[in-house]
Amino acid sequence: MHRLLPLLLLCTTSLAAAEGLVVKQLDKARVPAGIKVKGTQVREVWGWTAADKTPGFLILSATSRTTKVTSRQLYGQIWTGAKLREARLISDGVDGCKLDLVANFVAGSVSIRDEDADGTPEISFAYDLACSATADPVARKLLVVEGATKHALRGRSMGKDPDDKVIGGDVQLDPFAGEAVLRKWAEGRWKALLATEPTTFE
Repeated sequence: MHRLLPLLLLCTTSLAAAEGLVVKQLDKARVPAGIKVKGTQVREVWGWTAADKTPGFLILSATSRTTKVTSRQLYGQIWTGAKLREARLISDGVDGCKLDLVANFVAGSVSIRDEDADGTPEISFAYDLACSATADPVARKLLVVEGATKHALRGRSMGKDPDDKVIGGDVQLDPFAGEAVLRKWAEGRWKALLATEPTTFE
């Protein structure tokens, strides 16, 4: 536990909603001890301490393979507890793309909050996936993970057709059964992220 504390000093951003929840973005070159990263390229590392002092970490990473075609897998790992364990692994990607590949996390999409003030933080991030030769809107997913529950909003990013008309931005909302507060927040989050264009992988 003591080996993790210095990492919390490497923050650049804090995103939290409830009193007692402290969230920090960490140096992606220094993954907390005890965490095994799934992907070969670390994209973002976040740490938080819940109101009950339980620590948690979100690791976003990717693995790319290129031969005659290109494949890329994205991973979102959530680790929690004083004795760190992987509480959730999210994996998605594009395989065998012969066209233009888009597979990356949406910039600025990470949010770690306790929007419903129930003591369990909601970890949220979005990513884009596409294999296409056009500039059409790409598939976008926004995930909201709260404890053992995962919610997903699925739709498309926004773009413009040849006549400069805005297209895309549509979304299929998760039911969020019994979670009206989270549903409203997630819908607002989706709309806010539409201003972010799909990003290619460096």
